[in-house]
Amino acid sequence: MTDLDFSIQELVIATRDVDGAAARFGAALSAPIDGRVTRAEEGIGIDMTGVWVGDFRLAFVSDTTGGGPVARFLDKRGEGVLEVCLRTNDLSAAIARLKSAGFTFTSEEPHSLKDYEWQGEVFSEVLVVFVHPASACGVQIELQQWVK
Repeated sequence: MTDLDFSIQELVIATRDVDGAAARFGAALSAPIDGRVTRAEEGIGIDMTGVWVGDFRLAFVSDTTGGGPVARFLDKRGEGVLEVCLRTNDLSAAIARLKSAGFTFTSEEPHSLKDYEWQGEVFSEVLVVFVHPASACGVQIELQQWVK
């Protein structure tokens, strides 16, 4: 049995202008800015970039579909913290631990991102589940397990 580890992967901020947000934060923090990427998966389309503060990433996302989860968040709440992304070494154990602490999930069935590139490395798979914001002080938590 392995010890269960968690680390903060990134803080994700919903914005209408990812490039402007990254430029502003990057300049203010003297932080390197990631290249902009567009992802489209299962009806969710986002533009994303970010800045690095040490080993921690502030990610900025906007919606490319006009009706996806990020667009709904922006329409309802305006720009702000969309989610906290946590990385774990054992997703099943992490789900069990959070459930026992009263957290609920949008789905406990992991979504799989195949051949995921991150900082020049390619991971064969990234398994992802989401903690429902209603059980997490109003903030969505994304749990991830990265597989080499």
